[in-house]
Amino acid sequence: MRDATQVESSVILEYDARVRRRRLSQITLGLGFPLLLLLMWEFAARFALIDYRFFPAPSTVVTTMAHLLSTASERNQLLVDTWATFRRLALGYVIGSTLGIGIGMAMGLSARVRYALGPLINITYPTPKLALFPLLIVLLGLDDASKVALVLLGVFYTTCISTLNGIVYSHPLHRDVAKAYQIPEVAFWFRVAIPAALPSVVNGLKLGLGQALILVVAVEMVGAEQGIGFFIWHSWEIFDVSRMFLGILVALMLGGGAMMFGQFLERKLTPWVRYE
Repeated sequence: MRDATQVESSVILEYDARVRRRRLSQITLGLGFPLLLLLMWEFAARFALIDYRFFPAPSTVVTTMAHLLSTASERNQLLVDTWATFRRLALGYVIGSTLGIGIGMAMGLSARVRYALGPLINITYPTPKLALFPLLIVLLGLDDASKVALVLLGVFYTTCISTLNGIVYSHPLHRDVAKAYQIPEVAFWFRVAIPAALPSVVNGLKLGLGQALILVVAVEMVGAEQGIGFFIWHSWEIFDVSRMFLGILVALMLGGGAMMFGQFLERKLTPWVRYE
């Protein structure tokens, strides 16, 4: 009995050690490659291998960023622009994902709804969403409504199609087992099909986050007076490269936060799925 317990404990310890080594390897690779790129950038800038006016050394950029952030007016402007972007992003994402999941579920559960809306969604989905921005300005004006609507459209298509595919293409074994046990149709959809489609739905929510951030920053560059996109583009117009990189860094941080939120959704909504 004692030998079996010792073997079991050694197996558990060995497994924990493998997990720690794998996580350490993932962290090392995840941090090592960006650091290598920064070192290459620093080297190229210092030895004039790239144009220093457009790509100053990272150390110079960090120093200039620190100076900018120490200025109250610049710091307040950056906070205002960041909040404007976050507000548009959050509002468009929540409305777009809610509509996308709702309509995607309706299309997945009803063949009639799928046949009615499927062609329209398939035709309009490939349309570049930025191409619709002038039309949205005509309909909704230059205020936040047109920008939120553009983000909404991008998120809607991503979540709608992911939800639809998750329901329609769920594993056929689930349907066969439900028929064998004579499970009612309504119970099958809400207790089997929809839960089985959740990983696809969550994946759509994650992709929608990235789509939303891309659209909101892009539209702020061409049609806004506040926001991170405006901050970046205005900095480029006045040829303040370090200030531009500060805006890009904030956009990267927003993107990182969006991906962390997506991973949070994965673990909360689909705890039975193993994510590496």
